[in-house]
Amino acid sequence: MKAMKNLIGCVVVLLLSVGIISCEGEDGAVGPQGEQGEQGEQGDQGLDGDQGDQGDPGTANVIYSDWIARDYDNSGGLAEETNEQLLATLGLGDFDLTQDILLVYGRREISAIVTEINQLPYIHVSENDFYGFEVASFNGGFTLRIKVATLDGTTSAFAFFQGFKYVIIPGGVAAGKSVNDYKNMSYEEIATLFNIQ
Repeated sequence: MKAMKNLIGCVVVLLLSVGIISCEGEDGAVGPQGEQGEQGEQGDQGLDGDQGDQGDPGTANVIYSDWIARDYDNSGGLAEETNEQLLATLGLGDFDLTQDILLVYGRREISAIVTEINQLPYIHVSENDFYGFEVASFNGGFTLRIKVATLDGTTSAFAFFQGFKYVIIPGGVAAGKSVNDYKNMSYEEIATLFNIQ
C-alpha cells in the first residue's frame, strides 16, 4: 500500500513537471546591462609547483660572424713561413674569456656544390700547414686573429681555406656542456643546435 502511494506521488510530480514545462511562454527581450559589481577579496596564495625539467640551451645570446674572406696581413700571393689575419675585434660585453666557448671554422669550396668546413685548429697534412687562431686582450676588449704557419719551416700561401667564421657560445647558454662537447660536434651540428644561418 505504501509502495502504491509512492508510485502515485511520483506520477503526479512527473505530470505536473510536464505540464509546467509545456506551458512555458516565449522568452522576453534582454534587459539592460547591470552595474559592475565590486572586486571580490583576493584568495590565499597557492603553493608553488614542483621545479620543471631543465630546458634545451637557448640561442638568443649566441654570437656568430658571417663567413669572412681570407685576407692575410702579408698578402699579395707571396708565400710566407707564417701569416695572420684579424678576424674580429670584440668588446668586453661580447666575449668572456673565462666562461664563454669560442669556436672558429675554416671553409673550403671544393666545387660549386661541395663545401668542406673544418674546425680550427686544423693541420693540412699534405702541405704541412697549420691553421689556428689567437685571442688577445687589450684595454676594453679582445682581438681574434687567424694564425697560420708551416710545420716544416718552408713557405706557403696558406690558401686551403677561402674564408673563416667564429661562433661564441656564452657560458650561461653552454651550461651543462664542456668545451670538448662542442669541439667534438661538426659545424652542421653546431649550426642546427644554435640556429646559425
